[in-house]
Amino acid sequence: MTHSKNPIPVRRTAGLAFILALVAVLTVVAKDFWVDKPFTDWNEKEVRKILSDSPWAKIERVTLPGSERTSSDSRVARAGSIPPPVATQGGGGGRSPGGGGGGDMRAGGSQQASGGPAAAPGVYGADTGSANQSVPLQVTWFSSIKVRQAMGRLGQLQGNLSADQVNKFVQQPVDQYIIAVSGPQMKPLEEANLENLKGTTFLLSKKDKNKKVGLKEYVSPKDRKDGLALFVFPRTVGGKPSVDPADEEVQFVAEPSGLRIKTAFKLAKMMTDGKLDI
Repeated sequence: MTHSKNPIPVRRTAGLAFILALVAVLTVVAKDFWVDKPFTDWNEKEVRKILSDSPWAKIERVTLPGSERTSSDSRVARAGSIPPPVATQGGGGGRSPGGGGGGDMRAGGSQQASGGPAAAPGVYGADTGSANQSVPLQVTWFSSIKVRQAMGRLGQLQGNLSADQVNKFVQQPVDQYIIAVSGPQMKPLEEANLENLKGTTFLLSKKDKNKKVGLKEYVSPKDRKDGLALFVFPRTVGGKPSVDPADEEVQFVAEPSGLRIKTAFKLAKMMTDGKLDI
């Protein structure tokens, strides 16, 4: 009669099966709400999660330049995060904080329509007691469909937009990548311009160290009622996508007037309907 050298007890096998089943259940439970839940069903807490702490939105603490550490009259971004689009007067299509025309998501355009931005999620507050004073900045991939869905849904929840206006806003094409930055200390970003940002502002590929996408356009927060600084990058370079999933991770790097902003975005997590959503 032969015996196995390493027999596996039935009880141990059953225990292993239970653990694997539990892991599978927890994986389903932990799935991000924005993957399967329609944006039209998101509540306000979920919307603010997308806009402030998600694969598309990060909070970065940056050290202020010495000249700004005691400044008390700096302009504060009114939203603290990405504000919702507001309806154009007279019943037109939804207007984005990009402030172009009705339903316009372009970075150009200087003012937002009346109605005001959303309330701040409460993440701001300068580290005034530190010798190297720092402040949080909200860095958001503004051109993402997921972000636009959250903006539109927030506008709907706050009574500014109808369902038709939200759909029109979400579905409009955005032909450039747009990254929005906001925070409690925006003076360095107000003083910046395209000319002095071009040499220090890029999208950098983690996988291809030689891949660097240069800044195409910049919109200062002083030119916008919502207080956002917008950094615009081309979607294609030389006829090819400037960013693709093979890059794995993209870093947004900018150095406006003494600030150094460096934010990493993991592309595998920034997918909508199986496609890269940036």
